Amino acid sequence: MTEQGYDVGVDLGGTNLKLALIDGAGRIIERSTVPTLAQEGHEAVLGRMAEGIRQLAAAAPGGAVGAVGVGVPGVLDMATGVTRDLPNLPGKWVDVPVGPILREATGYEAHLLNDVRAFTVGEHALGAAKGAETAACFAVGTGIGGGLVTHGKVHFGLGGAAGELGHQIVLPEGPRCTCGNRGCVEPLANGPGIVGEAVRRVLQGFTTELGHLAGGNLAAITPALVAQAAADGDEVAIEVLERAGYFLGLAVASTIASVAPEVVVIGGGVAQEAGPIYWRAMEETARSHSHVTDIDRIAFKPAALGYDAGVIGAALWGRERSGIGSRESGVG
Repeated sequence: MTEQGYDVGVDLGGTNLKLALIDGAGRIIERSTVPTLAQEGHEAVLGRMAEGIRQLAAAAPGGAVGAVGVGVPGVLDMATGVTRDLPNLPGKWVDVPVGPILREATGYEAHLLNDVRAFTVGEHALGAAKGAETAACFAVGTGIGGGLVTHGKVHFGLGGAAGELGHQIVLPEGPRCTCGNRGCVEPLANGPGIVGEAVRRVLQGFTTELGHLAGGNLAAITPALVAQAAADGDEVAIEVLERAGYFLGLAVASTIASVAPEVVVIGGGVAQEAGPIYWRAMEETARSHSHVTDIDRIAFKPAALGYDAGVIGAALWGRERSGIGSRESGVG
């Protein structure tokens, strides 16, 4: 990967808008984070995004920014830079020409991709999946997203939709998912799924310290608090995390059967907060349900880039799409 040039990555989140300036080696030189405030509408959000891009570009030595990449949480047309539906943002951003708007506002071509595909690009280029010919990446947070690496490159599929690993059905007739299906792994193993199951058990009167730890305020229960209770030996909290990890493990097993990855990468804030019990249940389930793949050859790794994976991946994608620098990162 060339050491020359600078690029900007943007991660459009439901809570925060994250931006970073990276150098030719993928190192973050400058960063900024501002509230998304999506309820103000896409024009206001894109105004803040454009201002952040301009500020980071001004911080680049000599103003030498070559490309901008933007990760967005939903469905988009990668060829035109138009968002089709961002279900976790107010208004859903239906048919918003994000790329053209940013080009007009900043003077830079802005190349869009799904935010978890950006996470996958980052982890494959510089993180836990670096050098892998085949990999499966899961990001567990408010939702569950994913990305696939095949033949040494991130696989995008039709319209960039490949890798929606959170929408594998693991419990037919299970809870309704935001995608419209029932029983997807997302509502069963994501942050709200963990919290919802914990709250249900408290309300049903199970013997647990969760209510006490939350100070009697069920709205204060989080995946991190459930993990804290589980670490203290709370049986209900342990069961909640094992249940969520089990369902995630089923989805991982299905992915393994489909693509036989060298490495499975698990990232996202909730995956980190939920802790070792959640992870152990996921990995044990995935391994015990994998019988057509040499499971002993597959490595399970936590994501390595953490908070920065999305912005780094977005910037690398912008660089790749602009034809700047080396293609060694394999993000095409």
